[in-house]
Amino acid sequence: MAHSVQRLEQRLEVQDYKLSALLEVTRGINSRATDQQLLEMYRESLSEFLGINRLVLYAFDEEWRCLLKTGVDGDIPEITDASFFDQEGRISLNSTKGVQQFDVVIPVTHDGLPLAYLLAGETSEGRGVSPVVKHLNFIQTLTNVLVVALQNKRLEEERVIQEATRRELELAADMQTLLVPTEWPADTDVDVTAYYQPHHEVGGDYYDVFSVDEERLVFCMADVSGKGIAAAFLMSNFQANVRAIFQYEPDDLEGTVMRLNKRVMENARGEKYITMFAGVYYRTTREFRYVNCGHNPPVLTAADGTSNQLMLGSVGLGMFHDIPSIESGVEKVQRGSTLVCYTDGLVEQENEEGIPFGMQRMEDIICERRGMPVTTIQAALLDEVETFRGDEPRFDDTALLVARFK
Repeated sequence: MAHSVQRLEQRLEVQDYKLSALLEVTRGINSRATDQQLLEMYRESLSEFLGINRLVLYAFDEEWRCLLKTGVDGDIPEITDASFFDQEGRISLNSTKGVQQFDVVIPVTHDGLPLAYLLAGETSEGRGVSPVVKHLNFIQTLTNVLVVALQNKRLEEERVIQEATRRELELAADMQTLLVPTEWPADTDVDVTAYYQPHHEVGGDYYDVFSVDEERLVFCMADVSGKGIAAAFLMSNFQANVRAIFQYEPDDLEGTVMRLNKRVMENARGEKYITMFAGVYYRTTREFRYVNCGHNPPVLTAADGTSNQLMLGSVGLGMFHDIPSIESGVEKVQRGSTLVCYTDGLVEQENEEGIPFGMQRMEDIICERRGMPVTTIQAALLDEVETFRGDEPRFDDTALLVARFK
């Protein structure tokens, strides 16, 4: 009778301990304990009281990795495939100190997919029923609680990072909206319209048209290598420099390019570069002076349908500390001429056969619609590119600026 009472007391003591262990781990989860703290609580719960002192816990997080190892001699192998855990009978690991034996392997699954595997055993051969087998249900429960909590923590951390990234992207997108004008004031000499469609939330294209004084009107289009927040901030800084430098000395295109190149090198530190086209239109003389720094050549189409690609210039900004050579160009602009500036997302867009839209298609569309409003030319170009690409994804950011000289 006394022996039965003692056994009952021992069993109640073990049950009480198991409840306390579950409660402790749950409190650790709720108090946002670190992964290592939770794993240590888990190890103590199985090892200190229940005598299950050989444990290896593998979990899957894009790849299999070991979260916990105790009671094992030497280094254990990396696991690349869950089929490793399908061993029959006693499972074993070949560590650097020899074969390590375990009584059971306990899977943790979700929707039929394995999240983790626990290898459990004893470090010494004992008599009677193994504590691993005796407390198997509790081990399964505690392991499930731990693994799910760790996974939820990881998912929550990813969610927080994604939310922070989303807010940064929204900020960058708002900032970029301020960079690219959507409306243009009425001008006695030029009609302007423009369009911008980023490939993702935030792109790296930029365009602008602004007056330096009553005589000179500046046109600019640029494209930064790379996308995302870093590209948007670099382009924001670049826009400010463009406006400031052209206000200072608009007639010196070569000097302007060298100063902009220096600013890009300082800000991008050689990690990014910017292609740019910039031109200054002189209203009285109808001269258009330009420089093309590695950008897609704008097309200047006269009223009679003849066109010219504006290619003279230099390499992109930020490619070299000192630009090897710069050559500016000058065009005489006839009344009714059309200037089309664009980025590579327009002409390099491919169709389902891998054929790019190309310069010739663009020039044909401009020529066929010469004399029509700039908004009509813009809409025709965008519609033709959309029809051309079909179901193919967009190639890149698309920026388009169309100007008509009166």
